[in-house]
Amino acid sequence: MEDLKYVTYCGLYCRLCSNMARIPKHASALRDTMRKGGWEYFGESEIEGFRQFWKVLKVLSDFDRTIPGCRGGCGPSDCEIRKCAAEKGVLTCAFCPESPCELLRKLIEKYPVIEENLARQRELGVDLWIEEQEKLAESGFCYDDTGGEG
Repeated sequence: MEDLKYVTYCGLYCRLCSNMARIPKHASALRDTMRKGGWEYFGESEIEGFRQFWKVLKVLSDFDRTIPGCRGGCGPSDCEIRKCAAEKGVLTCAFCPESPCELLRKLIEKYPVIEENLARQRELGVDLWIEEQEKLAESGFCYDDTGGEG
């Protein structure tokens, strides 16, 4: 079994979310540009609250290395889908006999790719699906590219 760290119960893949795929790169680039311009030394004198902004920018720069993934608690702490799947002991919602349930249907409205992902998980199995997702991540793809949120 592949590492499930980035596999959500609902059918998304964490490494394709902008929180991992895009934000760290952009935050790092902005931080580097600002550092070269001396902002870490004079920023607070120019903009009130700059020190806090600088700390947040650092956190965002490291998101791809520090976000624990869905199974580690990333996302809403009260995620009903995560709670339900864990209670039922299903690997993902693709393997739940009640899928798609009402909880999942609501999320599919926001992230239509979930339906395709769950079908691919059933068709290929999770290991091969993860390999597909990793190839997408390596190509630079992000859920934002589909018009979906993420």
